[in-house]
Amino acid sequence: MSHAAAIESELRSITTRIGKARDGLSSGSIVDLTPIEQDVKSLCQDIEKLAPEESRSLRPRLVGLLEEVNQLGDNLRAGLGELAQLLSAASERRKALDAYKSPQQDRT
Repeated sequence: MSHAAAIESELRSITTRIGKARDGLSSGSIVDLTPIEQDVKSLCQDIEKLAPEESRSLRPRLVGLLEEVNQLGDNLRAGLGELAQLLSAASERRKALDAYKSPQQDRT
């Protein structure tokens, strides 16, 4: 397998893993993106070593990977927005509960 073919295979693998991470996020799972981040860094280093004509042939796959990363970012931002709303609602409920405490409950 040529170096470019190995890189293309890794591109497909990372794209698939990002898709699975997006699926996990949409189902409410906790997703560790650290391994993907490390693999993308390694992939970029490998691409830099290619001859220009080889790297140009990978451009469509790289654009697809970038789109997957952008969509993952959108999913993460949406999840953070939902979390912020939940935390805000919990804080408001806590304030309401505290307002109804009797003075004796505060001393215990």
